[in-house]
Amino acid sequence: MASINHLAEEMIFQILSWLPVLSLFQCKLVCRSWNSIISSPNFIQAHLAISQKKQHPFSTLRVVLRSDESQDFFMDTLGENSVKLSLPRYISDVPQLLIGSCNGLVTLGTGVKLYIWNPLIRMGKLLPRAHYLHLEIVNKIGFGFDSLSSDYKILRVVFGRFSDLFDGEEEEGIVAELYSFNAESWKSIQVPKEMQGLKLDPMSKCVCVDSRVLCVRGTDGILSFDLHDEVFKMHKYPASGKIISEVLDFEGSIALILRSGDQWASVLTVWALDEVDGNLLWAEKFNIIEPARKIAYVLIYIGDGKFVARDYSRAGFFYDMNKRTCVEFRRYISVVQFRGSLLSLQGFGRLE
Repeated sequence: MASINHLAEEMIFQILSWLPVLSLFQCKLVCRSWNSIISSPNFIQAHLAISQKKQHPFSTLRVVLRSDESQDFFMDTLGENSVKLSLPRYISDVPQLLIGSCNGLVTLGTGVKLYIWNPLIRMGKLLPRAHYLHLEIVNKIGFGFDSLSSDYKILRVVFGRFSDLFDGEEEEGIVAELYSFNAESWKSIQVPKEMQGLKLDPMSKCVCVDSRVLCVRGTDGILSFDLHDEVFKMHKYPASGKIISEVLDFEGSIALILRSGDQWASVLTVWALDEVDGNLLWAEKFNIIEPARKIAYVLIYIGDGKFVARDYSRAGFFYDMNKRTCVEFRRYISVVQFRGSLLSLQGFGRLE
């Protein structure tokens, strides 16, 4: 039987590009030729493009705070098994908030420091300090990729009382600033006057929808920010029902899950913003068939009727609506959807 090494390099390139990242680490050890292929920029981009189109076996990342105040970091399949990853030593010393994930990169923050990091290749960087110091405020941070300008961007929205680090003056209201990896700097973003009265939900996350739109829940509706146009928009909530989810990415649309009825006799409905004649309008998509343990809050919609949720005891679980199966995962302080990659950005260094 002929060795696989007798295949044309282009064929080997194509075969390897369909493998998950952890398998590629093992393939790099096979021979110098394979290591060279997998390490090339063309392969990394091709692998990322394929990964974005297929259902990756690893679906979430979560941070778990241990009793000694240190942290564990897990990459989870759809409830089948978990892979424990190592946080860099000087990051793990301080409890981190897992802010967001995009193309295999994650953002971690303490409120003072922000890191961007690829946990699979253990490369990353510490970002420059943002302008506004938060004082008794709601601090929302979102992370996404502006595909039109090929730029990774981080949005920080500050609501309440804050201080500008440069002039030291204290103010109240909503301010926003945007970090561009291409420019390697922060800049202020204008928040429209009509949105200044919006109060941000202190418990919700800033979620990236369809790669480039960042969304955060407020008192009257969803505040969205387009990473390319760099403008805010406001979307009123659907007319009825109690919101029991983060803002979700439903097949590229902004979505929410609303509960009608009481806890024990209720209906959970997925609502999404669809474009109709140039306008975004809420539309009912489907009802969720609940598991035996009642869903208290939905954290992530993975797709194909699969969710990451928590119950009334705040325990996390994967729920497959079609199979009606629930699989618990260990306690967590933060969880995000994740799709692994070999991607490294300019300025990245090894974080051990």
